[in-house]
Amino acid sequence: MTGFKGHFSSASDRYAAYRPDYPAALFAWLAGLCAKRELAWRCATGSGQAALGLAPHFRCVVATDASAEQIRHAEPHPLIDYRVAPAHALHGQ
Repeated sequence: MTGFKGHFSSASDRYAAYRPDYPAALFAWLAGLCAKRELAWRCATGSGQAALGLAPHFRCVVATDASAEQIRHAEPHPLIDYRVAPAHALHGQ
């Protein structure tokens, strides 16, 4: 990936362990703004904290990050499709 600098890639295990979670009310509020809850996309997901917060509210969450190492440390969830990709690579998908 040209130009991508994985600033957290070398510390992905610590990033996943120490990054604070978001409040559940935030994701309930965001989901309430949506007419349909089929799909959510979490761009720059890092190790997936926000994707995990979105999962109870959507049929599927696509969570992308340009860092394969960050995705490797993301917590698996049956409703989350983690992908290694920069934001601009998903246009039209």
